[in-house]
Amino acid sequence: MIKKVVLFVVVLSGVFVMDNHKVLGDTMGEHSQNYHLNAKSGFMNDIQSIVYDEKTQEYKFYYLHNKDFNIGGNGTEWEAVSTKDFVHYNSLGTAIKKYTTPNGDIASGTIYKDYDNTLGFGKDALISYVTSYGEKGQTQNIWFSVDNGLTFQAYKNNPIMTPDNKDTNFRDPYVFRLDGTFYMYLAEGNKIGVYNSKDGIHFNYKSGIYNKIDQLGLLECPNLFKLKTTDSHEDKWVMLFGGNGYQRQETTGTYYVVGNLIDGVFQPETDARRVDDGSDFYGAKFMQTNNHQLLGLGWLGSWDYNKQVKTNTGKVGSMSMARVLSLTQKDNYRLTTNKFLTSTLFKNKVDEQTVYTKETTADALGYKTVVDKNIPLKSFALNLNTVKDNEVFPSHIHIEIDNQDSFFKFDLDTTNGYYMVSRDGTNIKNEEGAYDHYTKAHVAKINAVNQLNVQLFVDAGSIEMFFPETGETYSLAKFSEVSNNHVTVKVNGDTTVAYSVLE
Repeated sequence: MIKKVVLFVVVLSGVFVMDNHKVLGDTMGEHSQNYHLNAKSGFMNDIQSIVYDEKTQEYKFYYLHNKDFNIGGNGTEWEAVSTKDFVHYNSLGTAIKKYTTPNGDIASGTIYKDYDNTLGFGKDALISYVTSYGEKGQTQNIWFSVDNGLTFQAYKNNPIMTPDNKDTNFRDPYVFRLDGTFYMYLAEGNKIGVYNSKDGIHFNYKSGIYNKIDQLGLLECPNLFKLKTTDSHEDKWVMLFGGNGYQRQETTGTYYVVGNLIDGVFQPETDARRVDDGSDFYGAKFMQTNNHQLLGLGWLGSWDYNKQVKTNTGKVGSMSMARVLSLTQKDNYRLTTNKFLTSTLFKNKVDEQTVYTKETTADALGYKTVVDKNIPLKSFALNLNTVKDNEVFPSHIHIEIDNQDSFFKFDLDTTNGYYMVSRDGTNIKNEEGAYDHYTKAHVAKINAVNQLNVQLFVDAGSIEMFFPETGETYSLAKFSEVSNNHVTVKVNGDTTVAYSVLE
């Protein structure tokens, strides 16, 4: 019989020093993370367009920011950020301020680079197509930048589009140009509206997309890209958007559908799937880096509880780790994550041991402890690798991470690939059902056969899991102020377990 080895690698990291860079967000502040982008102040939510600056060789992106959250103020503006590696960040200030025009505050949208000056604001001007919330309802507006995206000016003839009914959902424009025609994809309740334009200013309704997506409640933040599959080398279109999976026993999240484009209108060919199986990868934006790869960022949060986080400073919110995604033809076209960019931070091995569970005593439920360690850090990563190579492989693997104000549990059933994630915490108010939403357990499935390879990247405000063999991910928010964690790993079988500690 082949001897089976289960390998656990625990990767630890303290506060990172970002040389020659200003990190946006005070990492010593309330609910701040060590290796994620934090809110500058106030409340952070949806990520906006990601653009690459060829001159400075860095990425620029924006997020929605309510600086007045702590004093009961509302409205959002675009906060600008630059980065070369999505590990170190520079604050560039407020690019679009709220309540500076009669159309209301600035919400979600997208940026188009006008290479040939079609819109007339200047060659290479950055054009922000963005939703405003005002007396006319949700309107579409143009803001343009001639200083490389640092600041934007309002187009004098805004709004360029208004809804038939001011109470209708009519928001989050995604604009691209194809064969000389501009197309706008707009979130309209349970459908995506498609509009076209020759000049990028005057848009006409063309079609609506319902198929495969109308069971996902209120839709938001559409994105659309043409990708070449990594295995069959086919060209397919991928539409990504925010949705609510309550009809499928899922949370809010970021979904995608694969299909083709006919005369600028997306034709869905697959069911909607989640980009991330967790409860807190939302308000996401993506950028195409080559013909088979996307770069993606999301807001680590949910409207079900983020506004009910206990806070003295009003500073709430952070961004996910950046991820690289690609499309495979396998399993009827699946969008998978190749890696998290921040994972390169964890390098140095400081400890390793081998545990023989036959030599340990099981608890009352039949579980044997593999790891039982106090980790005096707010941030660390846990890598776990197993291979099912004989009949005594444990049927369940538990991972628990807890401290004085938060608790997380991962429970994998190795016989079918299903796992349950549960959490608890003291920093969520018991208001408007927020605590119940936050603590509800959720089930997902790993599409792996005869193995488990999982990495958990833990920070003060989040846990992001990555399954390298399948490209699946699970991201969740946690709101902890404690710089000490207790990690426990248990299995309900006899096997050999090797683990190492890195920082």
